[in-house]
Amino acid sequence: MAAATPASQVEQVEIEATSPFSVSLASVGLIKEFAAAGPGCAAANGLLNGLETTKVKLQLHNNAKPVYSTPTTRGVMTQIAREEGVVRGLMTPGLTASLTRSMLYGAYRVGLYSSCREWLSGDGDPTLVHRLMSGMFTGGLGSMLSCPLDVVRTRMQADSGVVRNGHYVTGLRRGEAVRYRGMISAFMTILRQEGLRNGLYRGASVTVARASLLNGAQLASYDTLKRRLGWEEGPALHFFCALASGVIAQTVVMPIDTIKSQMMLGDGFRTVGERIKRNGPFWLYRGWAPACAGQGMIMVLQMPLIEEFRRLLGVEAI
Repeated sequence: MAAATPASQVEQVEIEATSPFSVSLASVGLIKEFAAAGPGCAAANGLLNGLETTKVKLQLHNNAKPVYSTPTTRGVMTQIAREEGVVRGLMTPGLTASLTRSMLYGAYRVGLYSSCREWLSGDGDPTLVHRLMSGMFTGGLGSMLSCPLDVVRTRMQADSGVVRNGHYVTGLRRGEAVRYRGMISAFMTILRQEGLRNGLYRGASVTVARASLLNGAQLASYDTLKRRLGWEEGPALHFFCALASGVIAQTVVMPIDTIKSQMMLGDGFRTVGERIKRNGPFWLYRGWAPACAGQGMIMVLQMPLIEEFRRLLGVEAI
């Protein structure tokens, strides 16, 4: 009669037999998290593209050569709507690049967050530090991969306006020739004329730093508020935490956001430094109102959508 196999050996055989399946399940779970995050981010950013366009216009408005008679959120949006139309002037500039970027960036920054947080915390409960580090890492990674699309989006939003005979008659580039015909045209033109490092990755260090801080502040505050409030998991909890986290995060990164927009348009650190010296530190918070409104509304649309997609795909809530 054959000797009985020790229980420990049986357990080891079972673990070895099931480990490929476990790895496969982990991969499927990660794919589901990506699938929940990308579309949720894209839908929210697409719906609020008008606020992003307004923010960029305000940040790049030159008081020495004023284009907008009232350089405030309401004034710029009203003038753009009157001169260019709501859809053409506010909702569609850079929209293709924005949606493409959101799908890629959102998949990484939110889709990887939970896995990264659990890995850092190990067997214990995640702390605020674990949440911040996870958000900063996934935000920085996603931003590094999507930086060219961010540059293209910013250029297209800054350049938007009514065109006649190949020249802009409204907008920040009034009187100048059209540079880009669309997202692909902008991508190829920037790559050909300015290269990868000085063109599509112009200001990448600022962009990645901004994304790391923004995502860290967003997801850490959202995640922490959900745990601290102790409300039942559902739309009310998602809405409140999303709104609060959006305002907190945008306030933290607003100075970097302004510097990033300036650098993507071609300015260097020295030029930006001179403007801060000339206009004072509050210059860095130009466009804060639409930025906070946009970020808060993006999070209010984005996080409930992502949480719902996660539920439908059988993934645990963030």
